[in-house]
Amino acid sequence: MYLTVLTIHSWLRWAALLLGVAATFNAFRHRADTAGRPRGERWDWWFMLALDLQALFGVLLYFGFSPFTREAISNVGMAMRDPGLRFWAVTHAATMAVALVAVRIGRVFAIGGRTSGGRRNGRHICFAIAVCAMVAGVPWPGLANARPLFRF
Repeated sequence: MYLTVLTIHSWLRWAALLLGVAATFNAFRHRADTAGRPRGERWDWWFMLALDLQALFGVLLYFGFSPFTREAISNVGMAMRDPGLRFWAVTHAATMAVALVAVRIGRVFAIGGRTSGGRRNGRHICFAIAVCAMVAGVPWPGLANARPLFRF
C-alpha cells in the first residue's frame, strides 16, 4: 500500500505543478477583466483539485504509511537533529501547507475581490507563492533527500 500511495503522490506532483503554473499565467493574462467572476477560473479549480488530492495522499503518507515520518513522529528530538528526517517531518510538510493556504487565499481574492485588478493581482500573486512553495518543498534529484522524478 505504501508504494502505491507514494507513486500516486509522486505523479500528482507533476499535475499540481503544471496546473499551478497554468493557473498563475492565466490569472496574470486577464488584465482587463471586469466581469463579476474571473475569466479562466477553471484553471484555478483544477489547480486546487490537484493540490487537494496531492495533500490527501501526502497526509496518508505522513500519518500512516511512510516509515520516515513514522520514525520522525515517534522521536521528534532525533528527527530535528537528522537533516533527512527533518526535511520530511517539517520542511516538506510546511512548504506544502503554505502552498495549500496560498491557493485558498488566491481563490478568495478571485471570488471576493472588489475590483478586477484586486482579483487578478490576488490570484496571480497567491498562485505564484503556491508554486514557489511547491518547488521549494519537492525533493528534487541532486538534493540530500532526492527522490526520482518519475516513480514506476
